[in-house]
Amino acid sequence: MQILAGLSYALSMGSQLEAENKSVAEAPPTCKAAQAPSLELVRDQVYTAVPFQAGEEARYTLKYGLLRVHVGYGYLRVLAPVRSEISVQDEKGQIQKKSYWHRVFEAEAYTGDWFKLIFIARDKIRVLTRPWDQAVTHFYLDQDEEKPFVRRFKTENWTSFDHVSCKAQERSINHKKNVEKTEEFFLEPGAVDALSAFYRLRSYRFESEKPESFALYTSKKNWTLRATPLKTETVETSLGKFRSQKLKIETYLGQDLQKKGDLYVWISVDRPTRPIVKIEANLGFSSVYLELDQYKEGQAG
Repeated sequence: MQILAGLSYALSMGSQLEAENKSVAEAPPTCKAAQAPSLELVRDQVYTAVPFQAGEEARYTLKYGLLRVHVGYGYLRVLAPVRSEISVQDEKGQIQKKSYWHRVFEAEAYTGDWFKLIFIARDKIRVLTRPWDQAVTHFYLDQDEEKPFVRRFKTENWTSFDHVSCKAQERSINHKKNVEKTEEFFLEPGAVDALSAFYRLRSYRFESEKPESFALYTSKKNWTLRATPLKTETVETSLGKFRSQKLKIETYLGQDLQKKGDLYVWISVDRPTRPIVKIEANLGFSSVYLELDQYKEGQAG
């Protein structure tokens, strides 16, 4: 088990599958880059028209297994906008590098001191996304884990996403083996990463009770994420009761549903900020539970 088996499995949206062992092929890559927005957003507009703002922080208890053993905590944070240079295509089809304001999301998960005799971990993810279409442009993962009497495991991964050339370039370092490598993969233009997918889900209202789907890049592959609203119910947490929309999350590789357990997400519908209240991932061999236990709203502007 790793700490991201709590926040991690949820962040991967169930896409951490052994797809390479399946006879499933992605559709032939076709690069259809979208044009850059005609008007550039200023800093104060980066988080407009979405229910979350910079400064928001949500903490979740991480529980594992049938007995729901409390193993640690996970954080989801919305950070202040930053400028970042990316490739864009203008109305004449010309490609250029240009600096834009980006949304910034961060996830952090760690085990508690009471769990150190079994497993020690502190993992972090940070991503930058374009505010006009929520597509991911930069991804960073720091995975730092250790088991008693076992050598420490630490890896880092930096991924840059070029939605014009449809390429995701991943640079990774395995500090345990002292190995560094760079790989390049096809990117579906406009795809989000697993972390920012949670924030995209919060921006939907699901008023029609119909599924919402969008492109997702994770595990070096392009998927389609589908969120199906099941019902509205009251979720009781240590912060009180939340009227919440329960969603079933599924991922597809091409036209084929990828199945390795079930993933459910509950989003509050009685608060304007629509925080994620609970996540449950049933992995088949075990289960992971995340429940909101601290929440601070962000501030507009």
